[in-house]
Amino acid sequence: MREDAANPDVLVVGYGPVGQVLSIMLAQRGWQVTVVEKHIEPYALPRAVSFDRHIGRLLGTVGVADALVPVGEATEDYVVVNGDGQTLMHFDLERDSRHRWPETTAIYQPGLEAALVERGEQLSNLRVLRGHEAVGLTEKDDSVQLAVRTADSEHTLTARWLVGCDGANSHVRGHLDVPFSVSDYAADWMACDVMPHDPAQLPSGNVQIADPAQPRVDLSAGPGHNRYEFLRLPEQSFEDFNTVESAWRLLGHFQVTPDKATLQRYVAYTCVGRNADRWRSDGPGRVFLAGDAAHTMPPHAGQGMCTGIRDATNLAWKLHLVLAGSAGEELLDTYEAERRPDAQRAIDLSVTLGELIGTIDPAVAGYRDSALLSLSPEDAPPRTAEEFARPGEEAVKAGLFQEAADGMFAGVDSRVVPQARSSRTDAGELCGGDFVLLTLDDPETLVEPGLAGRLRDLGGEIVHLTPDVDIDGTYTAWLREKVPAPAALVRPDFQVYGAARDRTEMTELLGGLLKAVGAPS
Repeated sequence: MREDAANPDVLVVGYGPVGQVLSIMLAQRGWQVTVVEKHIEPYALPRAVSFDRHIGRLLGTVGVADALVPVGEATEDYVVVNGDGQTLMHFDLERDSRHRWPETTAIYQPGLEAALVERGEQLSNLRVLRGHEAVGLTEKDDSVQLAVRTADSEHTLTARWLVGCDGANSHVRGHLDVPFSVSDYAADWMACDVMPHDPAQLPSGNVQIADPAQPRVDLSAGPGHNRYEFLRLPEQSFEDFNTVESAWRLLGHFQVTPDKATLQRYVAYTCVGRNADRWRSDGPGRVFLAGDAAHTMPPHAGQGMCTGIRDATNLAWKLHLVLAGSAGEELLDTYEAERRPDAQRAIDLSVTLGELIGTIDPAVAGYRDSALLSLSPEDAPPRTAEEFARPGEEAVKAGLFQEAADGMFAGVDSRVVPQARSSRTDAGELCGGDFVLLTLDDPETLVEPGLAGRLRDLGGEIVHLTPDVDIDGTYTAWLREKVPAPAALVRPDFQVYGAARDRTEMTELLGGLLKAVGAPS
């Protein structure tokens, strides 16, 4: 083993999508990263089946956007119907012109992971040790030691920081002895992954059927792949439910039969909402949790993998600044402060949808149907994604944000900068990766030179939004209508740190940022 693999800057345990994104983001910034993955081969079957537009942007920053085209397809809408086929909820997921990614993309997860693995292999400072199982962990004041076991040996890896991305049965979380806060909701569901022989014969409906006789779901899992899910009813034992015969019987609800499709996988599992009570180790605090190691949730909102990738992104740029000496270690305290509440919102949304869809009492289902069908348009649930508060895009009230910003932002997604065309980049992405100050005013009149230099020391840049830069005027309109202010400081994860209306406010804004991250004088 090369020395830089045995003594990296960051150790990552687990190489699913969350560990892949985190590792690539750190390696792209130049850090030595070693990943420990106990499985020799990547998991070849789908689990997650979609991601939202925010995750699309984040995946774009790690260089896999083009590779996702053949394994993903835009989802047009999200529909909940009752047993009689009446529409209870409908979300229009048409592409928002202010963003370059669809609202939701159905994805074939093995294809996504293959793209991320290939990207990781292009980075010489990223080492992936497959067939290596984490078996022990020791924290010191300035490092973390990880004991790993292979088929024929044991050895120790040492790094400055370690992140557990090793799933719901996380060894890292077990070492930290972190309990969960658990939701009241628990239900057994079966997921069936199907490859239609003729996709036109079994088109995906992207529909959740709230039928008390048999709650069920029909989703796209990417081009040429369908996902069907079914709730276990009380009269059926878990053992009888989790059989191939049961799977084919349930698939009959969607006219899916062996002569029409191949059943790739069926698996019964218990849906619960869990959020780790701590996402960082006590004491030296050099160990973090991310993804399913930190939280699990029912699948109904499609936010499990999305939430984990947001975890990875949030932690990656903060670790980068600390490793570079541009920020103090106190910046890492904002990771849990920001991510744990966002994960809880995703859990709560998933539980709410699970309870709505999984009602099996006919009387309760009838009341639910009557209540939703009788709502007037102004009282009905959101009908478009723009009206819906997306996990990851709500205003965050704790963490690394301008303290006095609450009164300056309006609208559901005012915390997230749009993605539009620009003459500065072929990808049309002005933000992402580092801090970016977007300004309509001349930067020389708005920003003190010393503060501009210190922003650059953080890796940040200033973009003057002249008409030739903001080709379609999208960023300009967003600043004026949504912020509203002539300048906004955007974080590396597309979240807005804060805004300023003049030079005085800009001095307060940048000074507050430098103080909050613990930047050196």
